[in-house]
Amino acid sequence: MDFVDPVELTEQDVVDALARIAAQDAGLARSADHAYEALTWGEGPGALRQAGLQFWLWYAVPTKYITDEAGYMSRLAAGAAALFDELGLHAYSAICRSSVTAEVHAAYDRSDAEGQRATGRAIEKSGIDPPDLADFAWSDFMGGDESSARSAVEDALERAVAVGDLVVGGRGWRVAQAAVAESALDGDHPDLPGQSWRTAVLTERLKHWVGAAQRHGRRLGSARAAVANRLLHPVEPPSGAFAAVAPLVSFLDRHGDEQPLTQAGYLTPSFVRSLQDERRLKLVPPLSRETRTEGDDRALLALRKWLQLAGALRKRKSKLMRTSAGTAMAADPAEAWNALTRHLAPRGWEGFVAEAALLHLLDTAHRDAEASYDSVLAFVVAVAEDMGWTTIDDGERRVPSEIDAAWALFDSRQLWEACNLVTPQRSWHDQPLALTESGEAAALSFLRHTAAGPRTSLE
Repeated sequence: MDFVDPVELTEQDVVDALARIAAQDAGLARSADHAYEALTWGEGPGALRQAGLQFWLWYAVPTKYITDEAGYMSRLAAGAAALFDELGLHAYSAICRSSVTAEVHAAYDRSDAEGQRATGRAIEKSGIDPPDLADFAWSDFMGGDESSARSAVEDALERAVAVGDLVVGGRGWRVAQAAVAESALDGDHPDLPGQSWRTAVLTERLKHWVGAAQRHGRRLGSARAAVANRLLHPVEPPSGAFAAVAPLVSFLDRHGDEQPLTQAGYLTPSFVRSLQDERRLKLVPPLSRETRTEGDDRALLALRKWLQLAGALRKRKSKLMRTSAGTAMAADPAEAWNALTRHLAPRGWEGFVAEAALLHLLDTAHRDAEASYDSVLAFVVAVAEDMGWTTIDDGERRVPSEIDAAWALFDSRQLWEACNLVTPQRSWHDQPLALTESGEAAALSFLRHTAAGPRTSLE
């Protein structure tokens, strides 16, 4: 069956189609006319899209119409199907009459929860729902550019299905779907010369990241703006990347598939001693000969906690298990570097402190200036106050202090020193502090994952 592009249709084609339907069934024509208006919003037949039809049929019709009319969903679907038949959009009419649509409507008749699950299955089965790619994920909350980019990918997938380039459910169809999506995402933007849909989305996300800080305070907004252009493109791993992740790889390799934990939840003393004896972990500061338990060594404990945060280790009852991600990191330093840069800082208050610290260190390095640990803490406290962070002390709410910031940064600082991302310090105060070459690359990569990654909230 030939593919008919709705863009090729005219308003007169629609008028004539509705007239032919009305000549046979006036009620059906009214339903067809309503469907057309609901799907195009006055923008003409060129606005008709499979994704829009599916949204209307499988979500808007069951949930947005306030009516007690029995069978109204089937009536509207039938009207839309009749119009699409007259316009030669037979793929669209088939969706309206499909068992999938009938199942979605029946599910909503039973409950909204069942309907939502049925809608999800139907969208997945259609094959035109843009998939996440290896280096790109769609946001839960999209700006205008990302929404338009998603529509462009939906349209490319629709065309690929229609002409037979993508056979949904066929062998290797997921790989083919991803290839179509990637090609569309990297295609030329129609209104921005020299840009693709992907670069437009990344630029929009970075603007939002900067703007979210600027709305609350000048300092963090300025720090983010200063680094934003460096985050537009992927950051290549530095020459010292594999050396930086050596402590992670060594720990995971030595850990093996599992290790028992003590009743207190620590690694056993014998395992801790074996790490010391073999000197396989290049920790800064190094493991002390007097260290007997994991709890005695904050550097080792911070490293293990980070590996759990990154999904490399998982606690299961009285054992610490190495996950498939951990096994991949142990086998491939490139995987370990990717994990390190994605999880360079935790979430919440500790994550905010770590991000602010990294931004300050990047800014001072870019200006050929010098930072100290104390200046980092002072910057963190200043931007925390700008952004409205507070803590409670003896029942009184107050802004965080430098001591609060230092505690929040402690585990991240241990990790950064262990992986040689910051210059090692004998003292943590009033001493020059800087990112190493690997540290700068890791910081930029982490900030890119954060700033140019998918938005999961409105903020």
